[in-house]
Amino acid sequence: MSTATSTPPTPAPSDPPPSPREVPSRPIRTRPSGTARGMASSLGYLAGQSGPLVVRNMWRELAYRASVAEAPDTVLRTTFDPTLPAAVADPYPAYAALRSAGVAVNERLDVWMLTRFDHVNEAARAHDVLSSADGIFLRSMGVPSLITTDEPEHHRLRTVVAKSFSPGIVRKLEDQVRRIVDPLAAQVRDGADVDLMRDFAVPLPIMMIAQLVGIPDERWQDFRAWSLDLAKIFSPRTYLEVFSVLGRSVPVMVKLEDLVHTEMLRRRSDPRDDVLTVLQQGVDDGEITRMHAYLFVMLLIVAGNDTTTNLLGLVGDQLARDPELYARVREDRSLVPGLVEEGLRWGTPLQWVSRVALEPYEVGGHVIPAGSRVVLFFGAANRDADRFPDPDVFDPTRTTNGQLGFGVGPHFCLGAHLARLEARIALDTLLDQVPALEPAGPLTWSTNPSLRGPNTVPVRRPR
Repeated sequence: MSTATSTPPTPAPSDPPPSPREVPSRPIRTRPSGTARGMASSLGYLAGQSGPLVVRNMWRELAYRASVAEAPDTVLRTTFDPTLPAAVADPYPAYAALRSAGVAVNERLDVWMLTRFDHVNEAARAHDVLSSADGIFLRSMGVPSLITTDEPEHHRLRTVVAKSFSPGIVRKLEDQVRRIVDPLAAQVRDGADVDLMRDFAVPLPIMMIAQLVGIPDERWQDFRAWSLDLAKIFSPRTYLEVFSVLGRSVPVMVKLEDLVHTEMLRRRSDPRDDVLTVLQQGVDDGEITRMHAYLFVMLLIVAGNDTTTNLLGLVGDQLARDPELYARVREDRSLVPGLVEEGLRWGTPLQWVSRVALEPYEVGGHVIPAGSRVVLFFGAANRDADRFPDPDVFDPTRTTNGQLGFGVGPHFCLGAHLARLEARIALDTLLDQVPALEPAGPLTWSTNPSLRGPNTVPVRRPR
């Protein structure tokens, strides 16, 4: 499959610039004509169009984005870059400095930064002013997915699949979660060389997502490998890196699209109780396109997998490093739900997202101009002492009401109920089967800047 890209023509000098309201609006996207399905109708279109879309978005941002260099001198200038490996491993000292200022700008990244709880909480709800349609990363890729649409389109798309993630449906999955978790916990208990990520935190979420979606058992390993590659889409720092990531991801997109397309067509004659059946019905009813269906499965592979994996790794590491906490929670299981919620607050697997201002947005006594990209740091907001006393202390008994571990507002995590169920059962089962744990080596961090979590968590039974 060709991944060649074409650069959009440079506008003539006489072309009038778009108005501030028009600049950050969603780029015009067209669908291929005809009734072609499969590769031609979804992946082929995505791969063929993503390059030009990125070039156009880059040109639009360079030409029309409101430069943060023009921000008043009263706004803090920072060099903090959340995409650097050192910042991914420990962003919290920088977060504290940014919170003290309230609102900051990074001129090199050309973004505004919000870190206080009240500021982030309000901005995430301001979907009519702060748009997701130009992408939620530092650099836009402009594909029409659930996470890059605004109201009312976002609500319409979300409604199609929301029924598969309702509290009632998720409660019925408890036995499935336990069947997956039991042998994983036994592996931690009996293993001599245990990596809590590899042996416990990684397999559970991807196996559950595969079951929920309707992926055949024999393809689960492929599903996990694809998720690792696709998660890199969340990490580009520059437009050159966007092109690089897209290029490396195309083979994975081809394989995933082929699987999704084949399985969805089977659901027409053999409907099942899974997400692929819901998506196929949505396509047949004209509620969504096949492109939407494919991108939703791709989103589930990454967001529905990595966030829960990272949550389990972060909490598991805390338990291993604090034997008193481990023993206390093992003795009193009523603390397990609080353990999960505190893990979401303290660790915040989804650290930040970005938005683009459709019109001037006032926050913290400053006005962010229309056309500006704004980064909302959930991880910093969850460590705001004005909201959570002693925020750097991991305390499963604290009140975590309002924590932003799953985001907030229209884009609140669709799979939050499932993630909480998985984490609660996984930790409960681990505590049942393993009397104690301790670190067996240094924790290493992934390099994904937004979906933050450990890469390895070596543990062992105390000797």
